Amino acid sequence: MKLSKKLFTAGIVAALTLSVAASALAAELTVKTKKINEGQVKIATPVITGSEGGAKMDTLLTQMTTKNTVAEIYKYLSSDSQKITLDNYLDFTNGSPDPVKEGFALVKGSAFLVNAGFDKEQKALGKTQAAEKYRLDIDYTAYTVDSEILSLEQYASAYTGGAHDNESITTLTVNPKTGRIYTLADMFVPGSDYKARLEMLIAIQQKGDNRLLEQMKKPTVAYQKVIVSGNEKFYLNSDLDNWGIYVVYNPGEVAPMAAGIQKYYLPIDTISDIISYQLK
Repeated sequence: MKLSKKLFTAGIVAALTLSVAASALAAELTVKTKKINEGQVKIATPVITGSEGGAKMDTLLTQMTTKNTVAEIYKYLSSDSQKITLDNYLDFTNGSPDPVKEGFALVKGSAFLVNAGFDKEQKALGKTQAAEKYRLDIDYTAYTVDSEILSLEQYASAYTGGAHDNESITTLTVNPKTGRIYTLADMFVPGSDYKARLEMLIAIQQKGDNRLLEQMKKPTVAYQKVIVSGNEKFYLNSDLDNWGIYVVYNPGEVAPMAAGIQKYYLPIDTISDIISYQLK
């Protein structure tokens, strides 16, 4: 797990996390890691504490990320009878005296079932060599950890046979005080033509990437034209070297599956005039 640097100055916070007061820098929002391993299934999922919303908000934030972890594991469970309905995830875990522990127990139990399924299928196919073993790895990166905003991605990589791994990313950008989940559209001033700006910036990156591939005498990527809806996966990166918004697409969404995950970096200086400084 990699944790980006915390915000160092009120100026950076104001620009990137939308006018956060300098006093908020004293907050001790913390993201730690809960590791859960079951054979070939290895998981690192976030545990969030120290929010200004208090213990109940810490629990809710951790439930949000644990739900995302469970959703990734469920992709590799063969039977729907082994799953709970994720729409009822909060009700299910809140029925326990400790919702966070209940969520981790669900992760562990589901990981056990996936690993057992991997073992069964491998044996049936006669795949016993280490290089042939099926696996599922789930990890995360927190890019902005602040009292006013938490932004992270959760990444899953699985090998279940075939030519390459299956990869996917889930993102979460949330207000740690209120629990409000932000969309990409929320990041921009209402009425601004942010969609056209983002589409232009992404198209420039796609063309630049292919130009570089041509220079390297490698096959270019058949990118699709990106049409921004405002509901795309994204995260805010507060690292000074990569300061801005990243828009994320899973394999097959804007490029061929073989091209993998696509990330488009929107540096803060290319969008500073249309970013909303009034997030609530």
